Amino acid sequence: CTDIIGGHKVRPHSWPCMAAIQTKNSTVCGGALVGKQWVLTAAHCELNKSEVRVVLGAHQASIAEKEQQIFKVMHYFPNPQFGRSSKENDIMLLKLNGIAKLNKFVQLLPLPDSYEDIKPGTTCKVAGWGVTSKCGKPSKYLRKTTLEIVGRKSCESKYGSYAKITSNMLCAIGKNKFSKGDACQGDSGGPLICAGQYSGIVSFGKECGSRHMPGVYTRLTEKYIDWIKKII
Repeated sequence: CTDIIGGHKVRPHSWPCMAAIQTKNSTVCGGALVGKQWVLTAAHCELNKSEVRVVLGAHQASIAEKEQQIFKVMHYFPNPQFGRSSKENDIMLLKLNGIAKLNKFVQLLPLPDSYEDIKPGTTCKVAGWGVTSKCGKPSKYLRKTTLEIVGRKSCESKYGSYAKITSNMLCAIGKNKFSKGDACQGDSGGPLICAGQYSGIVSFGKECGSRHMPGVYTRLTEKYIDWIKKII
């Protein structure tokens, strides 16, 4: 399993940068609007290209809401160094087939202006429409949860041979000791916000919502920001 487990429904439209990436009306990944025609998400999002639509301005992404703006994807730009098995460089840009109209419900998420590593203990938040329990159905509403960054060494020791945790990744775990918090299937590609900055992208995990297992995020490093700016 890779919505948000142990999260809360967000105030409607309080994450106006969020994009729901859907096939057949079901949200398969999240993303963030980073340009009027551009959504940043994860490269591992398996998308059947003919059926993909991107919904902006949604609270319930699977039903029509007047605030929504819906687009098809014109071009896919997965990072050329993305490794499906190593999970390294898990980042992708989607070019929409139209220009988003920015308003109260649809806004850009600024790319980070600092590339310093995020220190363990930093509080972050993540949002998505993914599953809310281990074998659950996707969430109807956008939900969010609060996380804390954990060090790469302790994170890697939990993943063992499953994945090497590199400096291009961040690990985070639910902050509340009494309830589990994590991102899960359907949240991939969504933004990780740390200390008010767009810091990462939901990438992968093992055992969603396990109290001992951090989730892994693509870190928005200078290398990736340069790559994004070249394309958009």
